[in-house]
Amino acid sequence: MFYLGVDDFEGAHDRISRHAEIIKDTDTDHTGQRMFYFRDPDGYVIGINDQAALQASDLGKYA
Repeated sequence: MFYLGVDDFEGAHDRISRHAEIIKDTDTDHTGQRMFYFRDPDGYVIGINDQAALQASDLGKYA
């Protein structure tokens, strides 16, 4: 599984959802990170997280 941090989370979700299967839609975890998962054409599951939410979360100090 791959993870990507993006600056424009909503824009990335809108663009990706038009072209790929969303495996798990937008969710916020216990650390405050927003993320969603999609399957790429080769079958890999890729996680997208909100870079700003990551920086503001408890995990941000490690990123």
